Amino acid sequence: MALFVGEFDLVIDAKHRLGIPAALREQADPEADGKNFYLVLGTKRHLWLYPDAYYQQLLSTLRRSPFPTRQGQRLNLLFPMARLIKPDSQGRVVLPEKSMARANVSDSVTLNGQDDHIEIWPAGEWAEHVNQALPNYDEVLLDAGDQFAEAMEKHRDG
Repeated sequence: MALFVGEFDLVIDAKHRLGIPAALREQADPEADGKNFYLVLGTKRHLWLYPDAYYQQLLSTLRRSPFPTRQGQRLNLLFPMARLIKPDSQGRVVLPEKSMARANVSDSVTLNGQDDHIEIWPAGEWAEHVNQALPNYDEVLLDAGDQFAEAMEKHRDG
């Protein structure tokens, strides 16, 4: 599974092309994770990129029924709004017009690694998010450290 980290300031050109930096592309194994990406509308109407083979594995965990289900109805936009996009030889992808229209996106964006996927944020919104989150960053690290220590203790005892 890919581990995406880092933040990269980029520009979406007039043809809706976005270059995915090599530093991000190299964080995925093309053989295991896939060579292409699924573009998904994520939370806060940000666009997310998942390696294609990995995303297919994630979706295979959703149980399907031949009959309508409440959960299926809640997820009814997940499949039609996702798009398979293929990077060109320079690592650029074309963001579909409908995806751009539905998303909270601007010409200046920040791509940020979020563990198993890449998020595309308007650059100004990302900068504001970071500035608001930084004052609590110590607490986030301490909470993560406490959870890690607790998990290690359970693993050792069990």
